[in-house]
Amino acid sequence: MIIPMKKLSLLIFYQDYQSFLEKLRDIGVVHVHENKERAAKDELLHSKLLVIKQLNGMIQRLHYIQPQAQTGYPDKLDNVDKLNNLDNLNSLDNLDNIPDEQLEAHLQEKFQRQEQVTQQLSLVQKDISIFEPWGDFSRDLLTSLETAGCIVRFFSVPEQKFKSEWEEQVEIIPISEHNGHRYFVTVTDVEARQNTQTTSLPEIEAEQFYFPKRTKEELLELKRQLQQEHEEITRYLDNVAAVGIARLEHYREAVSEITDELNVKDAAATFVEEKIIALEGWFPITREADLKGLLASEDVYYEISNSKKEEDVPVLLKNGKFSKLFEPIGDMYDLPNYRELDLTAFFAPFFMLFFGLCMGDGGYGLLILLICVLFKRKVPAAMQGYLKLGQFLGGATILVGILTGSFFGISLDAVTWPWLQGVKQYFITQANYGHYFSNYNPMMFVAFAFGAVQILFAMCLNVAKISKQHGFKYALSETGWVVLLVTLMLTYGLPYFGIPLSPVWTYIGYGLMSISAAAICFFNSPDKNIFVNIGMALWGTYNMATGLLGDILSYVRLFALGLTGSILGSVFNMIAIDMTASLPFVPRFVLMLLILLVGHTLNLAIAMIGAFVHPMRLTFVEFYKNAGFEGLGKRYAPFRKRTV
Repeated sequence: MIIPMKKLSLLIFYQDYQSFLEKLRDIGVVHVHENKERAAKDELLHSKLLVIKQLNGMIQRLHYIQPQAQTGYPDKLDNVDKLNNLDNLNSLDNLDNIPDEQLEAHLQEKFQRQEQVTQQLSLVQKDISIFEPWGDFSRDLLTSLETAGCIVRFFSVPEQKFKSEWEEQVEIIPISEHNGHRYFVTVTDVEARQNTQTTSLPEIEAEQFYFPKRTKEELLELKRQLQQEHEEITRYLDNVAAVGIARLEHYREAVSEITDELNVKDAAATFVEEKIIALEGWFPITREADLKGLLASEDVYYEISNSKKEEDVPVLLKNGKFSKLFEPIGDMYDLPNYRELDLTAFFAPFFMLFFGLCMGDGGYGLLILLICVLFKRKVPAAMQGYLKLGQFLGGATILVGILTGSFFGISLDAVTWPWLQGVKQYFITQANYGHYFSNYNPMMFVAFAFGAVQILFAMCLNVAKISKQHGFKYALSETGWVVLLVTLMLTYGLPYFGIPLSPVWTYIGYGLMSISAAAICFFNSPDKNIFVNIGMALWGTYNMATGLLGDILSYVRLFALGLTGSILGSVFNMIAIDMTASLPFVPRFVLMLLILLVGHTLNLAIAMIGAFVHPMRLTFVEFYKNAGFEGLGKRYAPFRKRTV
């Protein structure tokens, strides 16, 4: 849900302004209304925001090195081993000598040098590989030959293009054959050719080879030095990563306090020869008593009022323990604006169920659940919510696996295990229930049913949203569509599955459809005339007929992904059994275990990607669209103290 906000307007005497701001920061309640025009011209603010951006980038890079690093600034060196497992504190001492404002640049320099060394290593290795076809030889010997009047040239040519007549023109020394090429050396005696009055070198239609300036030995030594430097930088970054993250986060909070002050400064307006300062902001009604306690003790004029429709009010979400786990998923799309509904609690159960349908295998769900349970207490507090979410998603996958009879790719309805004989007929499979669905897999219809339910539920939420924003009169058309669709499904859907309807329901159904049609035709735009309403109703009917069908068909991906994961799992099982059938027991067991581990790990990884992406797509496109989600909400960010 979205916490209701109230507007605070303040007038402060300029001499009391700074001290009041500090007290306002301490209480940390008011989201100061921004002056975007003045903030856009504030160069100091922009420079501080750039610093925060650079700090965020460096913190992220360090997290790649030590993803388990705890956050929070270490007050004592005794606690540093909790941040990172250093063999010694030399690296920490190095960081202690670097001021916070220079730390990001210092670490950036280390990363840049590491990248430079990596690039240089690649080039050196490339030069070393040039020597491979030629073997070991002495550069000094070549120099001696040149001094003695011999010209030594190196050539390479594809084997099929080598010509034997070249050996008649010049002395050729074969070196090697490598990757379909022939490598050879020609030696020409300049003095002998002058005696025969032939001064030019013989032409050979092959690619002449030129070696790098450095010798192979020099390149190998350079490679050793670069590798040593790369290892030293890597070891250094590994050692300082956790402490670096903590210090950079602490410094980021300090810089953020400065940006908060600058934003407040830009937001303030002055009156009466700049002696009266005015501020506006927003605060949640849950903190009204705390704020009034501060204001009553200060010599300021204030006014508290309700928000108006045209005002851009910040958004503060408050959800239960279960729904809160899904807030990061909603944040991937957008925040709701203040005037609409927070859909987090409404899409959370569907998302969990859709994840389970896409995974479709109880064994994979059990694996996800166990991993999340085992690692939940070993990760930083900021990550525990994600693992709690993983527990629910794993539980939903187990439920779907139990209902469909799939466990690590094993179709439980097809096995002959005695302990399953009493329940095999209850698994939702094509063999058990296909005859009710014209021999189609029943899970396909289950996916469609969930799609229809979620879309109708979204339309009901849209009715609630429109009623909240404009009044129920403006929601009559959307209400008519909900009633019409539900009535059509009951009237024509139930008989399809062999459930008869009484004649009384038939008349009631026709009556409801007539009333719904009237609401759709005459109340889609209550402020406009009847002809505009009818025209818009026709256009809306076309959009509903085409869009609704496409939306519901999108849910078939839930069935398709679950079926694909189960089939791939069974294929890996079959490969593991059939490929090892002729082997003795021990090697067969080892090879089967290897195939199953690799195959199911790969299948699990692919299935998890699909199980996240496609439910998000159904949520953000089909569900949000039919719920009338607008978004573009501004997150509540109170003016508060960030560092201690």
